[in-house]
Amino acid sequence: MHNTETRAVRPLKQGGFTLIELMIVVAIIGVLASIAIPQYQNYTARAQASEALSITAGTRADVAEQYSLKGSMPADTDVDTDDISGRYVDKINYRDNAIYINFNADSALDGAKMKIAPITDNPGNGWTCAWSSGGDESWLPSGCKA
Repeated sequence: MHNTETRAVRPLKQGGFTLIELMIVVAIIGVLASIAIPQYQNYTARAQASEALSITAGTRADVAEQYSLKGSMPADTDVDTDDISGRYVDKINYRDNAIYINFNADSALDGAKMKIAPITDNPGNGWTCAWSSGGDESWLPSGCKA
């Protein structure tokens, strides 16, 4: 005897994602990117601005030493800042009892200028930083905030 039993054929379910699921994933990635990219840019700018602190360490020590020897801040011509530059720092200048830093235009700081000045009349008491032109307060390194 021949058994001619037929099997019930079930349609196979398609695997994969639906269009709405893919759109939700793209939207989530877009929201995360809109938050992460500005934070990364601030982090990069702050890291590049911190180079100014390390480059000016010698100049700040020189100013403090001259102050301790003379009892007054050195004249603009008494502090040598020639040939001081870095990867992101174009040049530094000492004038009016403060150190001025010019950043490269191709850095994340985009040509901003920072001023590092003594907190008090005595530079041995510490230094504070501020942007003299073009900078954002969030870009100041943590060792620079008063």
